[in-house]
Amino acid sequence: MIKVLIVDDEPKLREGLRTFIDWNEYGYTVVDTAANGNEALEKYQAHLPDLVIADIRMPGMDGLQLIQRLRQLDPMLHILILSGYADFDYAKKAITQRADGYLLKPVDEEELIDYIEKIKLQIKQERLAEQWNSVTREWSREAFIQVLLAGAEKDETELQQRADDLDLRWKCYQVLLITLHVDEDADDEASSHIRQKMVSRFEMTGRGCVFSFHTHIGILLKAPILGVETDSVYQGIREAVSETGAEFSVAVGPKVGGLSEVARSFHAARELSKHHFFLGNDRLLTCDMLEHFQKEVPSVVDHGSAEFYEQLYYAVEVGNRETVKALIRRKGQALVAEGQSEGDIKRRFAELLTAILGKGLKQSPELQSRSKEFSDYLSEIYKVRTLEGLYAETEFFLEQMMSQLNEGGKHREVKVMLDLIHRNFSDNLKLETLSGIFNYNSAYLGKLFKNETGEYFNTYLDKVRIEKAKSLLEEGLKVYQVAEKVGYTNVDYFHSKFRKYVGTSPSAYRKTANHA
Repeated sequence: MIKVLIVDDEPKLREGLRTFIDWNEYGYTVVDTAANGNEALEKYQAHLPDLVIADIRMPGMDGLQLIQRLRQLDPMLHILILSGYADFDYAKKAITQRADGYLLKPVDEEELIDYIEKIKLQIKQERLAEQWNSVTREWSREAFIQVLLAGAEKDETELQQRADDLDLRWKCYQVLLITLHVDEDADDEASSHIRQKMVSRFEMTGRGCVFSFHTHIGILLKAPILGVETDSVYQGIREAVSETGAEFSVAVGPKVGGLSEVARSFHAARELSKHHFFLGNDRLLTCDMLEHFQKEVPSVVDHGSAEFYEQLYYAVEVGNRETVKALIRRKGQALVAEGQSEGDIKRRFAELLTAILGKGLKQSPELQSRSKEFSDYLSEIYKVRTLEGLYAETEFFLEQMMSQLNEGGKHREVKVMLDLIHRNFSDNLKLETLSGIFNYNSAYLGKLFKNETGEYFNTYLDKVRIEKAKSLLEEGLKVYQVAEKVGYTNVDYFHSKFRKYVGTSPSAYRKTANHA
């Protein structure tokens, strides 16, 4: 909507003009009125209107003086002058100061509509031009940052000149890197959504410039992140990413002093991201953390594969969960101490579980009916993102072996979770929160839910929400109302989810339902 401010010292005319036409029908909304020039300036600062309709003669500051002051504040502001017949020559002076036109009192409806239609077209063209300039500028900034990341030999003076043109000449730089761990078949919605959130959080606040690099979303920061704010920065990013359900890691490279050193900060952040498996979730990864991890790796003695294998199998057979958990972690720490890579550690755990399952099948043939299920569990080992996740996946696998083979129906925890979802789908339900309630690891609880329902927790929640949304749309509620009622705080994200599961937009679905 185009915002309008009406200024006139006559209350009847002022309020009459507010209701003179259906402003909304023509794409306008009257945000406020003012009785004089000084009040108009205050109202302008409060509402930032696109169009001001002002009387030419008012006590105190007259219309011409008001136009001059408004032009200083906003050269692109559109202005219409109200004038009596006696003020005709005076009004013409206002036109020379780039007023869009004047209206003679009493105002003619058709003349007013003609003016606002022309002004609406001009504003539309101005906004398109502004968007294009903004996009072009962002393209240029992004291209320049890509040159910096490549680390090619460039003259520092040349880089500084280009940085000046793009408003990227700063005292220091630091690269913050968000790595999205997404499946190959995942769409670009999550990445696009997160990037827009980062633009709002960092670019719009003047803290840095957002860029993309393969599966990374980066921010070139103009000031380093302080140690006291690492948690708040991480939590802010986590809130944005959590809306998409994507897994991610966040790393920050060292502060550098020149443009030619930006590549060093970037590559350090990328290296940190590669160590995400060892450094873990829920924090901003820094170079200090990696150094500390490499120094503090515990010296764990592995007493031999055969001995460990026997200990673990018997712990599973007798159902000693605490011992199973301790043995799994001891094995992981031993492999880390040996300097094994992420891939090698996963492979060794998969081999261990395969051997345990093989012996279990010999001892308890009933397990044979679940061999496909366990095979699927094994494949998940290679998909985990962190060492802690690997422990949780392994614990889940062995927990299933320890479960009673003849147990029927859903686990009690899953029944409670399903009930919570159907009764509280509009709340901000998270698997992490529920895992705390059940005193389970979230990865384990997620596996339990998937095993019993055939759906991932977030997918099941989305489907329940979308089914409820369909009912509300059929009742005639507006799209933004429905999004809020079913638990989506972002309307655009609700649109994308609805289209993903229903195959059409919410507004199109509502129209079809109403016609039916």
